[in-house]
Amino acid sequence: MSRVRFVLGLLLCFLCLWPARIYAAELNPYLDFAHSLYQEEDFHRAVTEARRFIFLHPDHARVTEAWLLLARSSFKLGQLDEAKAGFIKVISRKDRPNLIGEAVWELGRCLELLGPRAEAAAYYRGILDNPPEGIDIATGTRNKARYRLAWLLLEDGEWLESSRIFADIEGNHPLGVSGEKLSQLALEGQTLPLKNPSTAGVLSAILPGAGQLYAERPVDAALSFGLNAAFLWGTVEAYRQESWVVFTLLGLMELSWYGGNIYNAVNGAHIHNRELKKNFIKKIRREHNLGFGYSPSSQGPYLAWTIRF
Repeated sequence: MSRVRFVLGLLLCFLCLWPARIYAAELNPYLDFAHSLYQEEDFHRAVTEARRFIFLHPDHARVTEAWLLLARSSFKLGQLDEAKAGFIKVISRKDRPNLIGEAVWELGRCLELLGPRAEAAAYYRGILDNPPEGIDIATGTRNKARYRLAWLLLEDGEWLESSRIFADIEGNHPLGVSGEKLSQLALEGQTLPLKNPSTAGVLSAILPGAGQLYAERPVDAALSFGLNAAFLWGTVEAYRQESWVVFTLLGLMELSWYGGNIYNAVNGAHIHNRELKKNFIKKIRREHNLGFGYSPSSQGPYLAWTIRF
């Protein structure tokens, strides 16, 4: 009888302690410590502790959370390749849908910084048109993907496509108001007074300096016209005086300056267009005070903007 009581007592103690063990395992002080290091912006140690947890507990219920913490800490340290691998790992596990949505969005920003931008744009298009199999992309994540994709297209001068995607952002989303205004602003890019590089080259071929003047680079125009005129005059004078050595040298130099004048005109038109687009986009950013960052308190990325009235 005493033995039966002893066995029953042990069984009762085990049953009482078992839920506590499960709860303790779920809390896991090691991973919680890694989170606290991230909150304190000690990202190097956060990476170390997250890696330790993943190594020691590869099958733990919170291992996906550890991968996300590792990716975010690496991102903060500028270790973008490691961050990219971590976000992809979180997405591939598919056991924590709430974390997957965050990782899908944060991976996009990581790809933007890694470059080229075309890869990030293709990734955002994939989220919208062909999301990873078995993953339900939340509406909020889709709208943020539209917002970032539209900005990438805007920076590449794809005004119509950018405007269309900005307009696709749902009006009840926090980015909806900004998206509507940006959709209208993007169309203004079509009216920018861009210069045709071919036209600039032809004009400088006809009259050195004319292409630079067309590209609104008067200093380059004056230098190009003056140098070509000087060497051409020198070449003609050497020919009249039958100074063939000087004629040959000056002729070759004039041909070099003439070709350089055409190249400079074409390049000047490209520079003019780049600066015009750059200033146009800077103006939009300034008006919206667009920013992207990381919030340690929310443990995730955020978009911030201000619309001036």
